[in-house]
Amino acid sequence: MKRRHLLGLGALGLLGGWALRPTDRGREHDVYFAALNRHLQRDGDGLPTLLLDLDRLDANADLLAARLGGRLQLRLVAKSLASIGLLEYLAKRLQTQRFMVFHQPQLNRLARSFAQADLLLGKPMPVAAALNFYRQLPHHLDFDPDRQVTWLIDSQQRLMEYVELAKALGRPLRIALEIDIGLKRGGFGTPQALAEAMQQLRHLPALTLQGLMGYDAHVANNPPWQGQLQALRDADARYRQFISSAQTFTELWPAEPLLNGGGSLTYRLHAQQQTSLNEVAVGSALLKPAAFDTALLDEHQPALWIASPVLKALDGALPYAQSLQPLLKAWNPNRQHAYYLYGGRWPAQPVSPAGLDYDKLYGRSANQERLIGSATTQLTDRDWVFLRPAISEGLLDDFSELRLLRRGQLVGRWGTIGNA
Repeated sequence: MKRRHLLGLGALGLLGGWALRPTDRGREHDVYFAALNRHLQRDGDGLPTLLLDLDRLDANADLLAARLGGRLQLRLVAKSLASIGLLEYLAKRLQTQRFMVFHQPQLNRLARSFAQADLLLGKPMPVAAALNFYRQLPHHLDFDPDRQVTWLIDSQQRLMEYVELAKALGRPLRIALEIDIGLKRGGFGTPQALAEAMQQLRHLPALTLQGLMGYDAHVANNPPWQGQLQALRDADARYRQFISSAQTFTELWPAEPLLNGGGSLTYRLHAQQQTSLNEVAVGSALLKPAAFDTALLDEHQPALWIASPVLKALDGALPYAQSLQPLLKAWNPNRQHAYYLYGGRWPAQPVSPAGLDYDKLYGRSANQERLIGSATTQLTDRDWVFLRPAISEGLLDDFSELRLLRRGQLVGRWGTIGNA
């Protein structure tokens, strides 16, 4: 009796364990992606494609403009919106010609494309890269770098390097001073250090101060026990200390100083709290890749997708465990099939059809990415899979163009900055 009782308990345990197996997460494309799938089957190029939904982009841009309400100037971040067509479209819709640039070749590209642009460097450039900008700038442009480019200076050493650059070029340079308001990523660390740089500027007429730049990305990731609002107040208090220090140099401080900061993750806080900034830099919030799924951006919509053709729809067997495949897919129906894509290793997660995932037992591939999923997805080698990027910066450079959607229809193309 005792043995029979133990066997019964063992059987119940096995049944209970079997009941805990993964559920089938697979679904067919929803209505939105099913329509895109049909359009790409008909009009796609058969290549991995970056898709931009203009309706969602418009909604994000209008939301951004409404939140800023004209109280803060907007500077578009080129590294996250790396397409001249996209930047032209947003500049017109958002009525700005201010751009933040992080890469010297992009700086040259924007100077050639936007005659009225106000270009601010978002990070300090090695002086050799700054020199390359002037060497590569055509002489016939309407764009005037002496009035339209502001270089970012983060240390006294770089300050002196740019003085030498200005002398070598025989032209004045506009600069902004980077200040550390809590991110701990460089810049002048204290108001006293900033004052020492201002003292030097008194004797450096080749450099013209435009203002300050203080980045506060840490505010969005502040620990819960302190909170975002307190972190913002602390960062803004530091910013104001730097302003007060700089303002004592009345002959150097501009009448209308540049006070730049913020970012996609914090612009809403600055708009609500009316901080010391007079402009914010925003890029990714307009496309809302997955890394920007935060409460502060909850009303923004994802507008960017990677679409890749399915090259092969196969049984999900692993090469070194084929005999175990019946057991593996019985335990986990989401391992029933394997789908190989054209390309891969993008910083993105599959979103449609639902239930697809990377195969951790197989590994990633930039050539033929393997996804696993259940038969419920109904995918064939005529279909496309859609992935949501985690970020947009750097991603656009991996593609030659953006394909544009309007009301679910493919309506055009914009080249990316690296390929336009």
